[in-house]
Amino acid sequence: MTSRRNAARYVVGRVTGLVLVLLGVMVCVISAREAALAVGYSGTGGTYTVEECHERYTAAGGSGRHGSRTITCTGTFRADRDSGSGGSSADQGQDQGSGTTDRNSGGRGNPFGTFHPGTVYPPGARVPVQSGDGGTYVAAGWEQAWGDVAGVFVSLPVLAAGAFCLLTGFGARWGRSFGDSWDGLPGGAVLRPLLLSVAGIGILGAAVFLFLQHYG
Repeated sequence: MTSRRNAARYVVGRVTGLVLVLLGVMVCVISAREAALAVGYSGTGGTYTVEECHERYTAAGGSGRHGSRTITCTGTFRADRDSGSGGSSADQGQDQGSGTTDRNSGGRGNPFGTFHPGTVYPPGARVPVQSGDGGTYVAAGWEQAWGDVAGVFVSLPVLAAGAFCLLTGFGARWGRSFGDSWDGLPGGAVLRPLLLSVAGIGILGAAVFLFLQHYG
C-alpha cells in the first residue's frame, strides 16, 4: 500500500514537472515571437491610427485601479508597403478615422481591439506598429522588445523547475522533501549546477531587460 502511494506521488510530481516544462516552452516561444515582431524581424511594419483606447483593471476579489491594467485600442492599420498605392486622401482619412476597412486605401480595420499598448493614446494618434498573424499588433521598437526578451528569460527558471520535478518526482503533496529530491537528482554532479545556472541566468536576465524596458 505504501509503495503504491509513493509511486502515485512520483507520478504527480513528474506530471507537475511536465506541466512546468510545457508552460516554460510556451512562454519562451510566445515571448521570442513577440520580440522578433516588435523589432521588425517578422510581421509587417506600418502605422496604427487610433480611434479610441480603453483601460480595464482586473483584481482578485474586486475592482479598482489597484489591479492588473489592460489597455485596448481600436483603429486602423496601414502597412508601410501599401502607403503609396491606391485611394484618395479623403478615402484614406475616412478609413483611418473609422476603424473599418476601405479597399482603396490599403488599410486594415481592427474592430476587435487586438492592439494592447502600454500607453493610452488619444484619438487620431499614429503609432508605429508591427502586424503579426491573426490581426494582432505590437508597438514597434526596442522598448516593447525588452519586455518580451525579459519574458524569454522568465521562462528559464520555470523550465529549470520543471526539469527538476520531472526528473525527481518532486512536487507532490506529502512526497519527498526538496533536500532529498535535490540529493537524489540523477546525474546531480552535472545537472545541479546546470539547473542553478539556468535559473540564475533567467532571473538576472529578466531583471536587466525589465530595467531596460522601464528606464532604458
